[in-house]
Amino acid sequence: MSEQTAKDRNPQVTADDPALFGLTPPATGPYKNNNLLYAAGDVVVWVGQPNVGPPVGFEDPSGLVAGSYKCLGWVDVSGYIFKLDETTKDVPAAGVLTPIRTLITGGSKTVQATFLEGMNPYVLALYDDVPVFPVASSPLKATTTSASSLPVNSAVYIIPDPPADNRYGLIFDSIDGTKQERLYAPFAKVTARGNRQAQQGDIVTTDLTFTFYPGTIGSNTAAVAQRAVNYGQAMTTYFT
Repeated sequence: MSEQTAKDRNPQVTADDPALFGLTPPATGPYKNNNLLYAAGDVVVWVGQPNVGPPVGFEDPSGLVAGSYKCLGWVDVSGYIFKLDETTKDVPAAGVLTPIRTLITGGSKTVQATFLEGMNPYVLALYDDVPVFPVASSPLKATTTSASSLPVNSAVYIIPDPPADNRYGLIFDSIDGTKQERLYAPFAKVTARGNRQAQQGDIVTTDLTFTFYPGTIGSNTAAVAQRAVNYGQAMTTYFT
């Protein structure tokens, strides 16, 4: 930079003082904090009975007996995708171009995830729309001894047509160091499925989309989803 250019620069820029630009000094309140960036290092999904055994915080789902939660195994590196879709209608009026009111006419909450364990019986049940519960009498239950043409560790089951309206409770967990996030849906079902491709070039993955419906969480009988967050650090300045 030439001497003349530096001399003509705005003194605020030269001073490089954030306060001159109206930025909040970090000492007086919440400011940029890269510790609050979130990159999930692990994602785990659990399936359980609907409307029972809701998590209160970050309990081990396998200990929530009423829900009988079962782990769906490894998830693809993209984790899970939570979508909030709303449909709206704008109400126009004579004399202005901007709508005078916007009505929310519908909405849905969905989660999409790709499961890597192609032979996980719970994932198979969700994909084929066979009830996961009760697991003790599941048609996917593997044999413990061989019988005629059915070898040990095998199962034969009918893919139902039409299937029953199978609903589940779902827990989506993710973690980033000391930070945690948990998404819980008390009453959900699989509403979209990707292709299941048996191939040599890659593993068989299972792409499932779950739609959340109003369910019960404690005394709330119209709860669609619940989120729990562990910030991993003191957050006092954000709430004072």
